[in-house]
Amino acid sequence: MTSAAEAQAEVVGAAPPPARSTASASAARKQASSAALSLLSAFVDRLRWGNTSGASDVIEQMATALADTHPAVASKLRRFQSAKPVEMKLPADIISFEEPQARFTDVILPADIAQRLPAILQEHGRAAELAAFRLSPRHRILLEGPPGNGKTMLAEALAGELAVPLLRVNYSGLIASHLGETGSNLAKAFRYAERAPCVLFLDEFDGIGADRATSDLGEIKRITNQLLILIDRLPSQCVLICATNLVDQIDAAVLRRFDFRLHIPAPDAEIRLRCARAELSPELTPGVDVSYLADRVAQHPFENVAALVQHCREIRRDLVLNRGENIERLASSYERRAA
Repeated sequence: MTSAAEAQAEVVGAAPPPARSTASASAARKQASSAALSLLSAFVDRLRWGNTSGASDVIEQMATALADTHPAVASKLRRFQSAKPVEMKLPADIISFEEPQARFTDVILPADIAQRLPAILQEHGRAAELAAFRLSPRHRILLEGPPGNGKTMLAEALAGELAVPLLRVNYSGLIASHLGETGSNLAKAFRYAERAPCVLFLDEFDGIGADRATSDLGEIKRITNQLLILIDRLPSQCVLICATNLVDQIDAAVLRRFDFRLHIPAPDAEIRLRCARAELSPELTPGVDVSYLADRVAQHPFENVAALVQHCREIRRDLVLNRGENIERLASSYERRAA
């Protein structure tokens, strides 16, 4: 039966009013959130006592409560539901366990790179659908390019967007002086990471996946061979992100393992301007607006984004320490620093 409002809409040619008002939708979201939060203590109790089956049941109840109003959260809860508890002790000398703070909005990237990132997230958000077609999310990413342009922050942002921990491999802890220990440490890092959804991040990757054809050291060849096996066995719930400034020194067989290779270049004029505007925005200079300096700063030939960020922060620091007496000079000049 047609309501009076719908009949009037048909007469004037307008669309009928939405089925649910904004107020009722907001009330539904609050009710769903409250229902999910009420189950949190039960989840913690079951987890504390090792009742993983019971904890899994509670996760499903929370996902059901949030399915209509918070579908993305419900999907993540169900994706994590099947993950087994990590029983292996954190190898703290090799891995730092971090809760990521960065998001994609914090990383200034070329448009062609930024456009590829949502597809990576989508695959992991629809893992169950892919599994029905005997597929798994692609999960091996190589970030390459000159230093100081955001590779590390992008790895953290990917972990943040996926809502998983960032396991950052400590390169100095990984590389051992004793024969055979480096391979053992590498295997330990991969074994820990494969237990649950996470991002495993290896910086300075060229030191681990070195080209076997150009090396005379048997130990380096053994490490590269072991790395190939570890990468092949890594489950798709663990996103492997490796970063390097020297992609030409990485073994060809290792390079073929990566699903995505993203080149992060030195900043061009557009990236410099976007970065300068972000670093000199009024939100970062309370009570003072120096955003007009961004265009001038961006004209300097910064060798990388890190140098530009540091220069902008010198301007902000001068606002605090010297009441901005030097900001015009800083904005108009740039002295390239020795590496």
